[in-house]
Amino acid sequence: MPNSTLPQSDPSSLPTRLLRAVIVKAGIELLFVCLAVSLAAYSHLFPPLRGAIDVADQQRVAGWAADPRAPGERLEVQLFIDDQFIASQRAEERRDDVVQARAAADPNHGFTFALNSTSLLTGKHRVYVYAVRRGGGQNRMLLSLTREPKVLEVRR
Repeated sequence: MPNSTLPQSDPSSLPTRLLRAVIVKAGIELLFVCLAVSLAAYSHLFPPLRGAIDVADQQRVAGWAADPRAPGERLEVQLFIDDQFIASQRAEERRDDVVQARAAADPNHGFTFALNSTSLLTGKHRVYVYAVRRGGGQNRMLLSLTREPKVLEVRR
């Protein structure tokens, strides 16, 4: 019986090398696209807002909010005390200290919410201020200016 052997492909042949190069190139392109989409989604869901609550007392809650990607935009901010919506306004008051600290390009990013202390019960209250951002379509999202709430203590 004759010895029958199938022809074996040479791993260094031109078609084999071209196929491997195409597969590697496709993998690199897929990795690049995944990275670009992930970064775009992250920056959309977690925009780089800057801000702070500087004062939280019986008379007022004050601070500032700015978007470094849109320095001329005045953000809408909303005040919540003990998880209850209190008020909303534009952060557009003059705050020269924000520019001096290089946190914003112009000073018009401050806000002040006047409080009627008689409407708050005696004791400690958690204060949050959120910046309102537009999402996709008609959606809006609230982004907290601080990681932890400010604590406001009302004394009579």
